[in-house]
Amino acid sequence: MNAFVDEWRRKKCHAFDLAANSTARGTLPVSFWGRTLEVYANANLSVYSAQQCNAKCPFCVEELRPASRGRELVEQRTVERDDAAYLAALRASLDVLRPLSPTLSVTGGEPSKDPRLPAIVRILAEYESPRRAMTTNASGLLDPRSGARVIDHVLEAGLDHLNISRAAPATSDSAALMQLADGLSLSELERVVALCREVGTRVRLSCVLLEGHSDCIDAVVAYLRFAESLGVDNVVFRQLMQVDTKRTLHNSVGRYSEHKRVRLEPILDAISDDARFCFLEQIIGYYYYVEVWRFAGIDVVFEEADLAQIEVAKGTMPNVVQELVFHPNAKLCTTWQPWDGQLGPTP
Repeated sequence: MNAFVDEWRRKKCHAFDLAANSTARGTLPVSFWGRTLEVYANANLSVYSAQQCNAKCPFCVEELRPASRGRELVEQRTVERDDAAYLAALRASLDVLRPLSPTLSVTGGEPSKDPRLPAIVRILAEYESPRRAMTTNASGLLDPRSGARVIDHVLEAGLDHLNISRAAPATSDSAALMQLADGLSLSELERVVALCREVGTRVRLSCVLLEGHSDCIDAVVAYLRFAESLGVDNVVFRQLMQVDTKRTLHNSVGRYSEHKRVRLEPILDAISDDARFCFLEQIIGYYYYVEVWRFAGIDVVFEEADLAQIEVAKGTMPNVVQELVFHPNAKLCTTWQPWDGQLGPTP
């Protein structure tokens, strides 16, 4: 067990020191089509699905990321329509990243509704990685596609983690908060969890902290009891992302986030004083801060992030690639915006 450092909880991502307290403690040189860059040794590659999300979460992170840079989501979602060209570029990007062997994440948009998903996860399965994961609202996991259910393709590809966004234990409450009309019923979610457990894919439920809903330790515990009833042993609670309000496009997602944000720190302070929780570790990233606790056999992750720190890191660590995103337009970039930090593939 790691020793808890109270200063890190107070400073959060501002305490990040790549050499002293990051998970990797350093970088690795990677050649991107003839251009060598230093990449954070524990970097993640996010495969950003081209499939538009079928939920309308008023706290949508996908929308907030471009908004934090003064842009609309439509500008971020340019798409390569040719399947062969897209998949070839994905393979080329993974080939370049072999020396790094990054963790691999499929996200969106909504990947469970993506017609390309079976091919994407098959390709990811061919590459060595410490962890392969997918983040989804789960709505399409039981849909038929390419001769099997989507969940069957995911499990056959050997994904280690399936991160399912669910805003509240009750199906009706979660559907209302996420504005998701065609999400899984409780019995369907139970079926997905059971299928994953059969093959060793770990399900994680993901819940945002919202004023009036998941906003205190009692609400956290109630959600954890719900996860326990499903047989889920991993839950993450996320504070709504912070931004630099002077630079951010003031759209509905930004306004909702500012109005409904629940501060994580007081909840963590309460958990520290609760004997039901056992501290495991702290993780400091260049724009995020994480604490991991154990509750009744469940690994409980608490996370907050400040998108404004991404730009700060670019200034203080200009020659270090912190993250990698393979965009719907079939380009590998160092940011979630396809116009920024483009690496390739080259023609």
